[in-house]
Amino acid sequence: MPGILSLMTDFGTLDHYVGVMKSVMLTKDPLAQIIDITHDIEPQNIDQAKFLTRCSYEYFNENAIHIIIVDPGVGTDRRIVILQTPGGCFIGPDNGVLSEIIKKYSELGTDAQYGLINVPKSCKAFALDRKEFWMNPVSNTFHGRDIIAPIAVLLNQTLDPSVYGTEIKKLKYSPLPTPLIEEQSIIGSIVYCDRFGNLISNIHSGLINEDKITNIEVAKQKISKIASTFQNSNSNDPFTALIGSHGYLEISKYSVSAAKEIGIVVGDEIKVEYTKQG
Repeated sequence: MPGILSLMTDFGTLDHYVGVMKSVMLTKDPLAQIIDITHDIEPQNIDQAKFLTRCSYEYFNENAIHIIIVDPGVGTDRRIVILQTPGGCFIGPDNGVLSEIIKKYSELGTDAQYGLINVPKSCKAFALDRKEFWMNPVSNTFHGRDIIAPIAVLLNQTLDPSVYGTEIKKLKYSPLPTPLIEEQSIIGSIVYCDRFGNLISNIHSGLINEDKITNIEVAKQKISKIASTFQNSNSNDPFTALIGSHGYLEISKYSVSAAKEIGIVVGDEIKVEYTKQG
C-alpha cells in the first residue's frame, strides 16, 4: 500500500523549485500524499537537515518515503541514494545528510569516525543509476526534479528500491556531535536555532538528572533549573531552560528570541552542571 511522501529541502518558497518538483510527482501519481516538512533549511546547511530529519521521521509509518534534498554537490559525481530502513525509506544525496538515520540503526559507538561506513545490518542502500526512470533531459543543477521526484513516486508504488538502483554497502557518515558526559556535568553544543529563536542543544532529556542540577550554563549565562513551559521559569533566571517537543534541552526567552538576546550561534557550548558529591 502506498505511503506518505515527506519532503524536506533548502529550496525556500520564493522560487519555483518546490512547486515544480511536486508537479512532477503529482503528474506521475495524482493521488500521491505529499507532506512538506520544511523548505526553509538554510542554503547548503546539511547539519540542519540532519537534525530536522531526526526530529520528524518517527511520526510517519514504516511505508513512508522521506525525500531530503540539501545538495551542494548537485551535478557532480556524488551519488543519490535510497536508504531502506525498518522505519521507512529515505532518498537524498550521499553527502552525510542521512547520517542521523544511519546512526539510529547502526551498531557504531558515538565515537565512530566520519567517512564511509558500512550500511547498518537492518538496512539496505541503493545508488540510483537506472536512468530509464529519470526525466529526460536531466539538468545538472536540479536533480530533485529530474531524478529524485520521479523515482520517489515510483518507489512509493512498488516499495522495491532495487528496481531503481544498484545495492551499495557503504554510505557517507557525518553525524551531529554528541555530548561529553562527565561525573559532574554534561557538555553539549547548540545544534539548531528555530524560527522563534529557541536554542536547541544535542543534550537529550534521557541524559539529564534534573534532581542534581545546580546550573545550566550557556554564554556565561546561568540558569538554575529546567522549566516545564516557555513561560514557567525561575524569575531570577535570565533565560528559560526546558525540554522541547523533540526531547532535547533548549534555551528560550518568553516572547523574545533567545538567540538574539544571548548572542550565541550553532556550535557554541552548553553545559549542565550537577551538585558535587561528598
